[in-house]
Amino acid sequence: MAFFYDPFMKTLEKVLVRNRTELIENIYGKVLEVGSGTGVNFELFAQKNAEIYAIEPSVPMYKRALKQQAGKENIKVFNIGIEDVLRHKEMPKQYDFVISMLVLCTVEDAQKAAKIYHTLLKENGKLLVLEHIHSQGTLYGKFQTFVNPIWKPFADGCNLTRRQDQILKETGFKPIEEKYFKLGTDWYQAVMIKK
Repeated sequence: MAFFYDPFMKTLEKVLVRNRTELIENIYGKVLEVGSGTGVNFELFAQKNAEIYAIEPSVPMYKRALKQQAGKENIKVFNIGIEDVLRHKEMPKQYDFVISMLVLCTVEDAQKAAKIYHTLLKENGKLLVLEHIHSQGTLYGKFQTFVNPIWKPFADGCNLTRRQDQILKETGFKPIEEKYFKLGTDWYQAVMIKK
């Protein structure tokens, strides 16, 4: 999957870079990027006065992220999942920002991951979210439901039928900024805080 990911996402990323840039514009302090993938945000992070702790559980994705990280002193990359952060000796236990971009569709238990986000954020910390979500009540949503069993194994576990916006709100987060938009499927972008 890692070999095909960047070429597959290239056209979409030309649009999403605006969303990514907008979300991380004001980051500072200690920042946890969950599911850094191939390091698509690293160029944006390199310009920030922040300590970036990027985690990626997939070994092939992690190896690509390490190449993107080269020369960027403020970014550290770890080959671990979200459930390992609290146990890892080199990782802070609290963050000013947690970044979740195209992650909650893939993790096995999105509710559990969201609860860990909640634990890892400082009391005044912010969760930055960019996720595709299920297009409920539409013909496209029906297509997503139909193709999901085939898509998940092909796309490294990506679940087309999740509503990450609802999951986050149900697990203790409230948006202070949010927007929904269409880009093929429905998307959710938000800056969230603890309730």
